[in-house]
Amino acid sequence: MLTYTAHRKADPLIPDHTIDHQGIVFIKDGFAWLALILPFFWMLWHRLWLPLAGYLAAVTLIAVAGYLLSLPDGLTGTIGLLANLFVGLEGNNFRRRALRKRGYEEIADIVADNGEEASYRYFAAQISNQNG
Repeated sequence: MLTYTAHRKADPLIPDHTIDHQGIVFIKDGFAWLALILPFFWMLWHRLWLPLAGYLAAVTLIAVAGYLLSLPDGLTGTIGLLANLFVGLEGNNFRRRALRKRGYEEIADIVADNGEEASYRYFAAQISNQNG
């Protein structure tokens, strides 16, 4: 089982007792495989501008250092893969921080097998709470 976090846009015009199911984002807590394989495009897709800039700076620095220090290509490639591994490990945390900066708040932690089940469990709990 995986843990997902649910995030909702905090809107001061909507009272706390009103449940607005639009705009809820579910993020898996764990490794992001696509971020490991295609980190540049994954960060573009999720609009993670600051981590993307940091990633590009790190990869550029690795390439320049490898060239200037005449490091073997295998070593430079391995260091680059470590940068991708870091993005895969921390990618979902980058998404949470970006959502927090955009005005979202974390509203729930859900344990589920996949994202679809996490959304089902969240909304079922919300309906159950409304019905008393």
